[in-house]
Amino acid sequence: MSEIRIGTCSWMDRSLVASGWYPKSAKDPEDKLKFYSQHFDTVEVDSSFYAIPKEKSIYAWALRTPPNFLFNVKAFGLFTFHAISLKSLPLEIRDGMNLARRDRVKLFDLERSVRSLLWEVFYRRIYVLHNMGRLGYLLFQFPPWFKYEAKTLEYIRFLAKKSRPFKVAVEIRHRSWLEDDNKAAFLKLLEDENLAYVAVDEPKLVWTVPFEWPVTASWGTVLRLHGRNSEAWMKKNISVAERFAYRYDETELRSIAEEVAARIEQVPSAYVMFNNCFRDFAVKNALQMKRYLGMGGGSTLEVEQKNLPMD
Repeated sequence: MSEIRIGTCSWMDRSLVASGWYPKSAKDPEDKLKFYSQHFDTVEVDSSFYAIPKEKSIYAWALRTPPNFLFNVKAFGLFTFHAISLKSLPLEIRDGMNLARRDRVKLFDLERSVRSLLWEVFYRRIYVLHNMGRLGYLLFQFPPWFKYEAKTLEYIRFLAKKSRPFKVAVEIRHRSWLEDDNKAAFLKLLEDENLAYVAVDEPKLVWTVPFEWPVTASWGTVLRLHGRNSEAWMKKNISVAERFAYRYDETELRSIAEEVAARIEQVPSAYVMFNNCFRDFAVKNALQMKRYLGMGGGSTLEVEQKNLPMD
């Protein structure tokens, strides 16, 4: 028996909070999460990209959601070669570091011992969710400049081994990973390490990844929907909210639903995550997708039939 989980890539996006989707009674993040979990059975934690979550926060998330609700955690940005605010490093790591006059740091600005300690702290926190049975997948989303090379391929293998026993999903954002022989080597690595290839729906630009959805992990598959706002993606120095300001229409959603229905026959679970986080676009589209796949309430759809309802 397979399951489909549909959710969004944040429950505390500022634009969503300002949209009025949450009731006025949901005052703090935990209240909002409780309301969100009445409609969905999974969410992606994006705050973990900016700072390693505190253990007390993780327990608070679990307390405010049903026992079957799963959290998908976006890996701390340093581990995917993004620059991170120095202030976001855990205090026990930041103290004593000689990084004066720097506002932001990258992974290799840090000594090997510090990098190891940082991973240990992150791993321990995520393991709390895993140990409670509340972790869906751990997402490594690499930046557009992370291109296919022998050393980048090996880095993904390194992360796979470091992340066990978590279920890991990998999102690449440069098309070199899917070109010619690179694609075969990359997908083989994912299959060998039981990592899920993250299929992405996003604008079709020169550097973006085309929509392909190979299934590479025995545990499940992941689709992340970034919207199709090509004009905004081509602009420089725009806000994240502007880039993801795209609401899928009915025709687009039904087409995506058909792709989901085809994949769920191959794996135990499929995660369909809306990242068009502008106002209430993501939550509204996610609720529509649930309807097209015959899902009601906030519960996971358990799939026995081959043909899912599209109406």
